[in-house]
Amino acid sequence: MCGRFFLARRAAEIAKALGLELSPGAGSWKPRYNIAPTQDVLAVVAGSGGPLIEPRRWGLIPHWAKDPAIGNRMINARLETVASKPAFARSFRTARCVVLADGFYEWRKEGDRKTPYAIRPPGPDEILGFAGLWARWKPDKGDEILSCTIITRHAEGPAAKIHERMPAILPRDSWKDYVTADPADPKALMKALDEAPAPDLKPVAVSTAVNNPRNDKPEILTPA
Repeated sequence: MCGRFFLARRAAEIAKALGLELSPGAGSWKPRYNIAPTQDVLAVVAGSGGPLIEPRRWGLIPHWAKDPAIGNRMINARLETVASKPAFARSFRTARCVVLADGFYEWRKEGDRKTPYAIRPPGPDEILGFAGLWARWKPDKGDEILSCTIITRHAEGPAAKIHERMPAILPRDSWKDYVTADPADPKALMKALDEAPAPDLKPVAVSTAVNNPRNDKPEILTPA
């Protein structure tokens, strides 16, 4: 699964690195070192003028949900069932996104304790793109909520030594195709995700301070 990640860059830096526009809501983004479920994330979505960066709340709330709290349990969607599960199937056909990250955290059981690892590219410049889905939920009263989930797959490469699953990470040149792909062929889309090359990632053990989502400072990325 993917239950915590980080995006330690400012909005303008992200937009410049990716060559994409920021929506008005994304412009206030500041570096985050310990992003947890129900918090806002940044995602690339299909806009009328092409892909752009928008905020989404992490934890997908299906359009048919009675209570937005269901999103607390919808932070990940398994690639193997994403096209068939009622909570995700509609979004997989029509509302895909790429969740932006510098890296993610995973915990490995070592004896009677769990050690947290930051898993990220070896170089500082690459921004990762997690395959995701989003949904628009409208309550009877109040503002609508735009939410998202991260698709996970069997772990490959160095990440597999830490945990059996990892985010489905897309090559940068496939992001546009992913968010605008033909919704009539979900099997082909699943196949493309499953066959995406495993990125070059480096796991580094970090402080257990990351266990508490209130700890959101650069120091939690310091190697243990």
